Amino acid sequence: MFNLEKEIAGYRVDPALVFGGLAVFPLLRKNPVPRDYVTLAEAFREKGVEVSEVSEGGSVPELRLRNNLDKDLFAADGETLLGAKQNRVLNTSVFVKAKSEIVVPVSCVEHGRWSYNSRQFSDSDYSELYQSRAVKMESVSAALKTGTYGRRSDQGAVWDCVDAKRSEFGAHAPTGSMADVYEAKRPALDEYVRNFRARPNQAGVAFAIDGKVMGVELFEQADVLNQYLGKLVRSYASEVLEKDHRAMPVPERSSLRHLLRRISKLDVDAYPAVGSGRELRFSTGGLNGSA
Repeated sequence: MFNLEKEIAGYRVDPALVFGGLAVFPLLRKNPVPRDYVTLAEAFREKGVEVSEVSEGGSVPELRLRNNLDKDLFAADGETLLGAKQNRVLNTSVFVKAKSEIVVPVSCVEHGRWSYNSRQFSDSDYSELYQSRAVKMESVSAALKTGTYGRRSDQGAVWDCVDAKRSEFGAHAPTGSMADVYEAKRPALDEYVRNFRARPNQAGVAFAIDGKVMGVELFEQADVLNQYLGKLVRSYASEVLEKDHRAMPVPERSSLRHLLRRISKLDVDAYPAVGSGRELRFSTGGLNGSA
């Protein structure tokens, strides 16, 4: 049985690394868990996964994901898929059993296109923009709690977040694509990625901006964190890129430890997962999370 308090206690908080207004705390896992699954990126590299529209006409909040490999597949909340009728992001993390197919809940991050540019989706090196993912997570949790709309997000709010960042970056994005927004600042965002390399045994990371912890991302193993770290750094760095970095304070490690203890004692809601397993969520007091 998953125990949130025990899980969070399994990470050690290292001193923050700071660059360009972004503070990043490495979280080192004391006892890494062996994994018997592949990540979505690994599955794409092995040509063992197919992601497509659910039908010829498509459906904005759903995609079809087929795992053709002999191992289970893990795909994380916020992963970005490019192609088909419009680019999407995953609304939740999923495990897909070996040799199986599921329909996954997604949100659109390309408001101005609804026509095929490919039959299959491809992987990307982006995770969802921070603000978009935050409002999406809150709305998906609310939808699950009320039992009304499954795992559907507030799609309008997601589009608003992408458009606000497009305007802030001055990005040329004819179809309102989040990918174009990221590409507009690719060199600057990649500089953040180069400054926040993972440490040995680092299986988690916490991001802080202007003295406040903005997000915590936990994984089972260092090699899994390594696959997601660059994507996550770009997501959080997009929040500080256009700001004055000189006076931004960095929170003490003790404040992050306090936040982790607070999270570890929260009551969580459990739901049957989209793929295999259970999905856990909490949404209270300004804190939103899922596993």
